[in-house]
This record gives sequence, C-alpha cells and structure tokens, in this order.
Amino acid sequence: MARRIIQLYILALTALIATFFPGGGVLAVETYSEKHGILANIAFQYAALGKSQQAVKILNQVLPLAQANPNQCFKANPLVKVALGYILVGQEAKGKQLLAQAIQIAATQTATGCSGSGTSPEESVLNRAKEYAEAGYYDFAHQIITAVNNPVFTPIALADLAGYYAKASEAQQATKVLNQAIAIAQRNNDAFYKNITLIAIAEHLTQAGQKEQVPQVLERALEAQSGKDAPMKVDQMLRIAKQFAQVGQVSQALKLLDQSLPLISTLPDKPFPVEKPSKLVEAAIQYGALQQKNKALDTLAKARTVAQAMGESQTKGYALNRVVGGYAEIGNFDQAQQIAQSIKNVNEREQAFRGIAIAYAKAGYAEQALQLAKSIRNPKVTLTNIVSHYLKTGKCDQAFKIVQQWNLKMLPEVALGYLEADQPERALEIAKSIESPPYAVVQHKDWRLSLIAGGFAKQGKFDQGLQVAQVITDKSYKAQALTAIAQEYLVRERENKGFLGNIFSELSNRFNSLFASSNKDKASEILDQALQVAESMAPKRSPQ
Repeated sequence: MARRIIQLYILALTALIATFFPGGGVLAVETYSEKHGILANIAFQYAALGKSQQAVKILNQVLPLAQANPNQCFKANPLVKVALGYILVGQEAKGKQLLAQAIQIAATQTATGCSGSGTSPEESVLNRAKEYAEAGYYDFAHQIITAVNNPVFTPIALADLAGYYAKASEAQQATKVLNQAIAIAQRNNDAFYKNITLIAIAEHLTQAGQKEQVPQVLERALEAQSGKDAPMKVDQMLRIAKQFAQVGQVSQALKLLDQSLPLISTLPDKPFPVEKPSKLVEAAIQYGALQQKNKALDTLAKARTVAQAMGESQTKGYALNRVVGGYAEIGNFDQAQQIAQSIKNVNEREQAFRGIAIAYAKAGYAEQALQLAKSIRNPKVTLTNIVSHYLKTGKCDQAFKIVQQWNLKMLPEVALGYLEADQPERALEIAKSIESPPYAVVQHKDWRLSLIAGGFAKQGKFDQGLQVAQVITDKSYKAQALTAIAQEYLVRERENKGFLGNIFSELSNRFNSLFASSNKDKASEILDQALQVAESMAPKRSPQ
C-alpha cells in the first residue's frame, strides 16, 4: 500500500528545479518549479471534480512555464500532467497535442542519453502512466504507454496495466491489453530483446498476482530464446524456470532446470570465473524450492568443486560465498557454516556468515539469526539486512524490536514499513519519535508525515489524515498531502458509484456541484486548502 502512496506522490515530487534562462538581464523570471508541479496535480483533481473553470485557470498558468523550461531532459513529465488535465476538462484536442509533444520530447531526449536518477525520459514518462493507473485512470495510462512506443518498455508497462485492469475485475480489458503487450514484444526483430521482454511481462504479471496467462507468455519466451550467447541463454532459462515454478507449473520448471545444467557446465572460466558456480547455485536454490533436495545438493556440490578449483584468490572466496548462500537457502545451515569457516579471506568469510544469518531469518529462525549476527564483526551491518528482510515481509514488530535493541538508524524505514502494512497509526507514532539532523528536520519529518497522511486517507480514516496534514510545516509536502487526501475522497466517490468511468461522464455536467455527494464536497473543500497552500509557496526564481 505504501508503495502505491509513494508512487502517487512521485507525481508531485517529480518537479523541476529552477533553471537559468539564457541572457544577462537583471529581472527575476519565474521558471517551472516544484510549486507548478503541485499546481498541475491540483488542477487535475479539480478537473476530476468537475470544476473545469478552476482547473483551466491553473493549467493556463502552468502551461507556458512548463513549455518554456530550457531543461529538455526533464521537460516531458510536467507536460504530461498538464496535457491530461486539459483532456479531463474536455479540451481534448489541446490535451492530445500537448501529450504528443511531451512524448516526442521524451523520445528525443532518451536518444541523446540524458537521464535523471538512472531513468531515461521515456521510462520516467511510463512511470507516470503507472501512477495514473494506480489512481484508477486506466484510459490515461493506456494513452501514455501506447504513445511512448518503446519496443521493450512499452509492452512491460502494458503488462502492468493489464494487472490493474484485472484487479478492478475488468477481465476482458485486461486480456485485451495483455495481448497487445505480447504482440508488441513479438514484433521485435532482435531475438534477445524479444525474449527478455516476454520474460519481464511474465514477471510483472506474477508480481501483480495475475498468474493465469503467465504460462503462455513463458512458452512464447522459450520460442524466442537466442542460442548465440550461452551465459545469456542460461540466465533466460533460469528466469523462465523460476516463473513456471511460481505459477505452479512444476514439471516445466524442473525440465528447464535439468536442461540448464549441461549448458552451465560449458560456461567459460574467463573473463567471469564466478559465473559458472553462481549459476549452479541459482539452479540449486530453485531445485530446493521445488522440494528436489537431492538435486539441489548434487548441484551445490558441483558448484563447490568449481569454486575450490579456482586457486587461492579473492575470486575463490567470493565463489565459495555464493555456495555458502546456496546451502543456507535450502536449509543446510551446518554445511553452510562449515564451508564459510574455510574461507580464508576475512571479509569474504564474514560476508558468508552474514548471508547465513539472513537465511536463518528468512527461514523463521529469528533467535539463530540474531545469535549469529552478534558473533560477526560489525553486527549492525548484518542486523540492518535482517531488519530490511522483516520489513519487506511485513514483520514490522520484529524489525522494530531489533532497531530499538541495537539503536539502528532505521526508524524511518520502520515507519514506512508499518505504513506498507496498513498500520498508519504505528507509522505516525514512530515518525514522531524520529530525530533528524538539524539541517533536515523539517524536510525529512514532513516528507514522512505527508506519506502517513495519505496512508490514513487510503484506509478511509480521513479525519486522522487531515490532522496529520495540518501539522506539516513544509508547504510543498502539506499541499501534496492535502491533494492526496482529496483524491482519496474522489476514489471513494467512484467506488460508490460502482464503476470508475462514471467520473468522465459527470464532467460534462456543468451543474453537478448542485447534487454533489459528501465525498465530493469534502474533496472540493480540501483541494481548496491545497491550492491556497500551493499558491503561497515562493517559487524558485533565477536571474535572466
């Protein structure tokens, strides 16, 4: 749940910093800033409420600033927000023109290699599509995804969208979109990219819990396998086998694992000597997960033999470390510790024991995990990894206990873990106890509070959410929190009406406010507060 919240907030947080217009004048010129990104989101919500006049006023304010921004690499995202706002208020031609402009900018900038945080402009735009899908605007998400037209990322994004349709009980539309994703992937003339795209589609469907069509996607991935590069083919086979196993196709998974072993044995020792034992360990772990203990042990024995034949080197220590991890993963902890103890390199030996401790935690042996962690030099490193595992699996109380006992600097992660587990009360309690460094007190605290406010709203605890939002002092985070709460009221409104598309038909009625429900009244009231806060923000300015 927190992941969804965080994704929605990225709509507001992915704002452009102030940049310098060319020239030497002394007049201050307002450039596209975080304030205007927040205003674009507010405008979209006004449009969703049917308040077209208010939405258009804000969109007209933001559009010229977004278009004039000289930072081309980050220009597409705000234009997408503004474009969809115009479409939602009924100015479809203008909105679609702006959307096409944004997509073209993203494609051009991706081709130049520009990126932010390791994400290309096209990938970033597709992330926006996912956020609109999260919020229930499937049609908008589909428009963005299909407009991007990337041979790899577009079909994967469509697979994600199919998952959202399925969760919304729109099975027919889910199937249609998934078939579209598969068709685009299969049109790729490069067998390698076709294969990895189909595998990624299957993985995304599995993660979304939509497993029914995964086997057919995997079969097509097998058909597209490229035999030119043995390491890549092995990697593809193991990924496909894992997916077959996760959807209950055990015989297919075992068949692929059996076929992968002779291919792994042909992997060259150079330039990556660790690759062969690592792939053997990966196959062994999969055998273990499929209750094939003997095959798992045989495969691990082969991996150990390969590792020990490497001679005395750091590479050998790393390879044995992987073998240790394999034995621990299948539950052979005594054997894992015996091999770990034999590793001569101190750092690699400690890393091996660290892996065993984490494996204990994963297997449910909490006490053994803690005892082993405490016996390793710098135990906090191991304990941090154990806490991360507990948070990932929803065991927040266990994570919090370790953090308290060892004074680990992980309270922010624990707070968000509780939020992920739909416990915003506990998240708020912990967030309030966090002491941030003086230079970051407001920013860090208010960022967490903004997420928690949205978490309360998603549970329908709007009063609590508003109480949290009101104590946020940073205007940016406060406006974002209020906007998110207003959006949740609209989500409730759409759910009460019985279908998501109802909102679009309501937009054509200029007088719907006369018959507004309490949810819409509340959304409007809170959105007005968000607008007031956002407009009071001082936008970044730069000399011209």
